[in-house]
Amino acid sequence: MARAQPSNQFYSKLGGSELGLFRTRIMAYNIGNENTANHNIEVLSGVLSSKKVRVKDYFPQLVQPDPEDLVVINVPWDIIRTNFVELPPMKKEKDRLKLAELEVRRMTGITEDLNIGYIPSVPGKVLVLYSTMADLIKFLNSSNITFEPDVAYPNILSELLLVNKLPGYWAYLVLGKYTSGIVVMKGDTLLNLRIVDFPFEELNHIVQEETGFSIFEIERSGNEDFIESAHKILGTISMDIASEIEREIIITINTTEIEKISIDQLTGIAVISDSQVLTDTLISTERNQSIIQDKLSEPIFKLPIKKSYPLSQIGLLYRGGLELGKVKSIRW
Repeated sequence: MARAQPSNQFYSKLGGSELGLFRTRIMAYNIGNENTANHNIEVLSGVLSSKKVRVKDYFPQLVQPDPEDLVVINVPWDIIRTNFVELPPMKKEKDRLKLAELEVRRMTGITEDLNIGYIPSVPGKVLVLYSTMADLIKFLNSSNITFEPDVAYPNILSELLLVNKLPGYWAYLVLGKYTSGIVVMKGDTLLNLRIVDFPFEELNHIVQEETGFSIFEIERSGNEDFIESAHKILGTISMDIASEIEREIIITINTTEIEKISIDQLTGIAVISDSQVLTDTLISTERNQSIIQDKLSEPIFKLPIKKSYPLSQIGLLYRGGLELGKVKSIRW
């Protein structure tokens, strides 16, 4: 069951930072949408020392952790369920989690073993995230994961861990390599979370057909000519991309029930993406009568980020560091 840091976790079997003296290497497993053995699994390792996580190794395929490693994996949203529940103030974190679990069971009738965590929302309420143990085991088996993770955490939230939450009403548009979503917040308070079907792979395919390289390969190369070509290619379809995103944001705002707000009340929309080319394209696209155009901006990260790896995976590494103690920086 999850323990400390409720706003940063979904599932954790550890006892918190007291294990930090014995576990210093963090292994972050980012599992893609293809649930086949050794496919679409990326591993990033780091070592926590003096409140700094130093990135050590990257593996483009599944590798086995050592017994003393702290293992963090992403959990797919198709096995996660969510409910807003009322929780009274309680001194002990384990008591709040137990009450959250009882509320979920009362609301849903679920009797199976659950992995559970929560994110603070408006006063008196939290967004509870949970999955059955059976679903988690099935996912691990389908991904050829034969070891038990110490922390399981979903993408979208892993990217969001890296970003400063700003005052006012904000929508955080997360366009990830594997999963995309929109999170509506008021400061640190979560109001809504919605997974969206963003065609990242389709965009990547279009760029690759024209240039012979994926968006990520082009950005990592630093070749200005190829980067300019990618900008132009995405620019030709930027109106369609921006229109689809605007529609998804409007739907998300309109389905925010915990506190009713309007698009006009949004201070801004932060675009959190693995691709700087895509981010630049969305922010610079000019459209007549767009109600979100002037609100789009880049996020403010808590710490320097090197986009050589998916943001979701860096977030998982950061989340592992939080399990062992405070993390003030990530060193590359």
